[in-house]
Amino acid sequence: MAEPIRPKRPEGISEHEWAENLSEPANYGGEAPERSREQDVTTPSGEVMGRFREILLQTQDLDWLDKTLEGLSHKPLWRNDDTGASISLVRFKKGSGIPSRHSHASNQFMFCLSGKYTYVPTGLTLTPGSFYWNPKGSLHGPTHADEDTVLLEIYDGPHYPTQPEWYSSAEDAR
Repeated sequence: MAEPIRPKRPEGISEHEWAENLSEPANYGGEAPERSREQDVTTPSGEVMGRFREILLQTQDLDWLDKTLEGLSHKPLWRNDDTGASISLVRFKKGSGIPSRHSHASNQFMFCLSGKYTYVPTGLTLTPGSFYWNPKGSLHGPTHADEDTVLLEIYDGPHYPTQPEWYSSAEDAR
């Protein structure tokens, strides 16, 4: 792990307040916490957990990471490794999509930033500015990206009850 960034104490904030202004120890993953850790805290069992202050992430500076499903990539922003909750940017290339009907082990929320993304059986289509909530356990899909599409995707817990057949990597199903 890279040496943590120690931000300068802002003017008008006392040394005591600045020293105490760290989050509670937590087991978070994704780009934002990895780029922002200020202090490592070890649990009694030896697990390293992070503590940090405010976090700002410029998503345009992150690389898209390909998943094992052709045409799908993501930028993992935040993840609670204890609960499976996560926030990511996901990108579907035109013509790609999720190939089969499925459900999630938690609530799935998506906000369309660009493109056109369709849930084939229902014809429900996400376009820029659309907010989509797929409640836990609700069957949906397959899907199709009618254009290159970027979505902000949020899960309030684990993504899938079991690894979907379209991913050859268990990491992609997290």
